[in-house]
Amino acid sequence: MTQPLRHDTLTRQIVAVSLLGGFVLAPELASANVLDNFGNALLGILNNTFLRAIAIVAVIASGLLALGGRIQWMAFISVMLAVVIIFGSAGIVDYIRNNSATASLEAPAVVASIA
Repeated sequence: MTQPLRHDTLTRQIVAVSLLGGFVLAPELASANVLDNFGNALLGILNNTFLRAIAIVAVIASGLLALGGRIQWMAFISVMLAVVIIFGSAGIVDYIRNNSATASLEAPAVVASIA
């Protein structure tokens, strides 16, 4: 025998169905323009001048500590990887996208056909 739905379970189901219905009725949420704008804004924040200056200071400080032999190497590697990932992310993605578009799934012809 099934037990009747509790009040909070029924309320959650009503809210979930209402949200899904709202998303279906709001097609502007699915537009790529909103996501493009968000992505460009996030990339702009990560590549602004202030964060770039902080990254330069972090690299200089890590380098000086490494030269003096007073650094934990995991901290040094973490700083360098963070700088590469944050500031090189656009270049990394562009490199992967450009090279994956030129990859061919077909094997090259060994013998050219005679026409």
